[in-house]
Amino acid sequence: MKRPSRTALLAASLLTLAVSTAAAQEKPRHDRFWFAFGLGGGWNAFNVDFNEITRTWHLDFDGPRGAAGYFRLGGTVNQHVLFGGEALVFWRDNNNEIQRVNVTATALLYPGSQGGLFFKGGFGVAGSEDERGDSSGVGATLGAGYDFRIGRNMFVTPNFDLMLQMFEEHTTGSLLFTLGFTWH
Repeated sequence: MKRPSRTALLAASLLTLAVSTAAAQEKPRHDRFWFAFGLGGGWNAFNVDFNEITRTWHLDFDGPRGAAGYFRLGGTVNQHVLFGGEALVFWRDNNNEIQRVNVTATALLYPGSQGGLFFKGGFGVAGSEDERGDSSGVGATLGAGYDFRIGRNMFVTPNFDLMLQMFEEHTTGSLLFTLGFTWH
């Protein structure tokens, strides 16, 4: 087997450096309409139950792992602020039949001038199906992510989210990690 020459390795390294430098100089462009979707995993991080008889709260941190996904879309206010809507889901089956979904109005804030890193928050409605039955209530989502440019207006976006759900007699929290694609 023939080893690559030093010249070929040097040329490949310089080409990689030139392409990555050019991509780094081009600022992420948030323009008008945008949408994103992604898949990943997570776990139901905690449950807080209220017992009507004893009037006490019970906190449980031993939650099952499962799959996660999201779809979001919206509009651009400026290079630092995007508004839209998001559906964020967590599900697990195989006898741990848990499905959780939050549908929220969401804001994404890009603090840096180069874009990339963002923080997000959303507030809306929550739905859950688990051993307690079907529940609906209030949902909130807090998260962070980073847009890595792979095309003119296309990005690979890893996300971390805390999905909170508040129902009449219990509250849940799920930690989710997803990898998605975003178009501006």
